[in-house]
Amino acid sequence: MKSNSQSALEYMVIIALTLGIIIPTTYVFFNYSRESSIQILDSQINQIGRSMIDTAETVYYSGQSSKIVLELNMPDVVTDMYIIDSRELIFNLTTSIGENEAVFFSSINITSSNCQGQVCLLSEIAGSGIKKIKFEYYNQSQVLISKS
Repeated sequence: MKSNSQSALEYMVIIALTLGIIIPTTYVFFNYSRESSIQILDSQINQIGRSMIDTAETVYYSGQSSKIVLELNMPDVVTDMYIIDSRELIFNLTTSIGENEAVFFSSINITSSNCQGQVCLLSEIAGSGIKKIKFEYYNQSQVLISKS
């Protein structure tokens, strides 16, 4: 009878050790996976923001009558976009870790067709999917950014 209870106890210890290894490993894996997806999204947003600023500067330095249409795949975490003081392009992001902003600075003045004071909205560009964004020389001192 003692050998049966000893076998049962050893079996329970093996099960406990196995669960003690599997559960923390699973937690670490899912946590690492979540952090990796956030880093990938962050990289995408940085690439899109830099691309938009670089394109606006290219149009500005190309001079009057210049225009470029850029096609970008916008991630679904971008909930809103706007320009502040004609120099800051801001992305509002909502991810699994909360709300955040990505800010990109321009060396030239940028604007949109929907301005209210010092804030110009680019809401039509935000949101998931492929977006065609038009950059055109405007007013001898600015580049107009709009949905194409």
